[in-house]
Amino acid sequence: MQQISELTPQQEALLDEYKRKWQLAALSTGTIDKQKTTQAIEAVYKQISKVEEFDIYFFESPVGIADLSFLNCLYPNENWCNSRKLNNLIRQFENQLLRKGFLRDNFWRHITSPLIEAVGSQVDIQLWHYLEKRLSFWSPLSSLIPVKLGGSEQSSLIWKSAKPNQQRRLEGLWFLLTTGLVSPDGECSVCCLLDYCVTELQCSAPEHLWHILKTFVADCGWTFLFQDFCLTCNRPYQVILDDQNKPHSENEAAIQFLDGFSVLAKHGTSVPQL
Repeated sequence: MQQISELTPQQEALLDEYKRKWQLAALSTGTIDKQKTTQAIEAVYKQISKVEEFDIYFFESPVGIADLSFLNCLYPNENWCNSRKLNNLIRQFENQLLRKGFLRDNFWRHITSPLIEAVGSQVDIQLWHYLEKRLSFWSPLSSLIPVKLGGSEQSSLIWKSAKPNQQRRLEGLWFLLTTGLVSPDGECSVCCLLDYCVTELQCSAPEHLWHILKTFVADCGWTFLFQDFCLTCNRPYQVILDDQNKPHSENEAAIQFLDGFSVLAKHGTSVPQL
């Protein structure tokens, strides 16, 4: 099959339009529909894992995970504020993650990568690199939110009840959790490239995988994928943008979630809390 090696003037003119479309998609706001989110996550798990049953826990924002609230969801019968038991509980959770693995790599291996390979094989390598350069972008949410989450565990009663050495271990749990994070806003850059190639260049893509990826991006917030459980968050209810579509506000938080978690930003750069 002959590869596509050049763009028509009409196709070239649409590149910026597709990039703007998916940049705005990465900044989607509004409450998720839990039923649609559950269905989207179940479709992902069916594709990337052999596990048949897993629990999904919903949070209003990523801070509900970073502040250790998720531990009481996973282990509702345990007293995490008992410092004498805390070492064993932390070890139990760490072993659960390390033993059963993280599924972010599986998301890439079984969904994103096959789509890129299938579509990319139909495009000349030089044109493919050009399209990547023109259509790729970083999600501002993925850049701004983690900065604000640092130290969130220190507001937790679990952290406050812990001894200093236990507090250091608790601080490391967020790093462990992020190894399972797949953010829909982060996937929008790949979706932009695939959408353009499928729609404008008439490239074929595995329909089932393309549907799974688009549905995940449309119906989910930040999602942490593990074998036995999944933690997923609501999207921001408000993102204020400047004329370059970067989070920006002079008088209020540029990114705001329903639970009060917010991020101050000016022209896409995080600024200290007032």
